[in-house]
Amino acid sequence: SAQSPIELPNYPYPIFMVYASQPADLVYGIAKSMIVNYDAYKDGAPGAAGLELKRQNLAWVVPYHEGAVRAFKEAGAWKPEHEAHNQKLLKRQETLAAAWNTFLKGNPPEDRDALRKAWMLVRAKALGGEGMDPIF
Repeated sequence: SAQSPIELPNYPYPIFMVYASQPADLVYGIAKSMIVNYDAYKDGAPGAAGLELKRQNLAWVVPYHEGAVRAFKEAGAWKPEHEAHNQKLLKRQETLAAAWNTFLKGNPPEDRDALRKAWMLVRAKALGGEGMDPIF
């Protein structure tokens, strides 16, 4: 209540995640609604200000769903450099998925530490082979 508030943690930058398998029209509808109705909910919760379109990092570390991209384009926020970055991230995911599937077919070690070490080597080789930085 206003008389007895409770202090809770909050992330300063809200993030919505969705699997690529979700329908593009559904993701587009949600993203568009969040964009066009921002003024209606921006003061509804601490941290909601992070949802404002102008605050979005459109060249982030995971790719954007095609439905969200459509909403960003329609709002005039999606630029060619965002599309180029997003395509690189999609290629990265494809590369990692292919490497993981091949790795699993190769009888990976059952020991957890050995599995991690073996995968990290395969992962680095796959990403490096595509000219991508394995990062870790």
